[in-house]
Amino acid sequence: MKNRWTKRQSGAALACLLLSPVVGRSASAPVVLTAFTERLPPLNMDVDGQVTGFSSELLDMMAAEAGVVVRKQVLPWTRAYDRALRQSDAVLYSLVRTPERESQFRWVGPISPRRIVLYRWADRNDIALKNLDDARPYRIGTTLESAATKLLEKSGFAAIPALDAAGGGLELGVNDETNMRKFIARRFDLLVSLDWAAAYNAKNAGIDPTLLVPALVLDESASYWFGFHPAADPDILRRMDQALLKSKADGRYNQLRQKYLLKNTR
Repeated sequence: MKNRWTKRQSGAALACLLLSPVVGRSASAPVVLTAFTERLPPLNMDVDGQVTGFSSELLDMMAAEAGVVVRKQVLPWTRAYDRALRQSDAVLYSLVRTPERESQFRWVGPISPRRIVLYRWADRNDIALKNLDDARPYRIGTTLESAATKLLEKSGFAAIPALDAAGGGLELGVNDETNMRKFIARRFDLLVSLDWAAAYNAKNAGIDPTLLVPALVLDESASYWFGFHPAADPDILRRMDQALLKSKADGRYNQLRQKYLLKNTR
């Protein structure tokens, strides 16, 4: 009787041992990705300790659809970029896709077009720009070290040496929010901004975004993407890409877009 009981116990233990890996696989922990971004309202930003914005909410939507957990961090861009290159579980956004970066990441997107615009006030009908050269007589508010500023500098525009200096040139600000406040105070004639940021910052400053009129498009050749580490699991990339496509097809993408970008600013 004792031997029979011992055999039963051994058989049960063996069955548990054989089954446990299967159970472990079926109840495996979800894939966790670490997403790095910078402060670039309204695409990505930190509000009351929460990482939010259009791109951030879109990433959350995609992750939920794909069965992936995403932990987001807002860092200075250089640190975010460096961490994303070194961590195999990393995602970097909102990332402009360029030939120089093509091999550094696996790409999912696009998130949105990147459209840089020179804005004027609606009552400044005297400003009519057919090309960039037409903007040379005007004072232009732009952001330090931004891609748009570098583009203008390559085109021969230079910083205004003093606030009371006469003539046109670049007035360099620390960020888009500061430049919007200066533009409202009529410190300069034209504002350089992403169309997303112009609508968002005008609204936050209590200004009707329709008062900002696009005078000239500086650049619309690129788009924002999610950049995954080259070692990312191809299945995860496929699921995230399908989730993005589904959100665009079923209307959730456009609904989220209108939360951050007003139709009348295009």
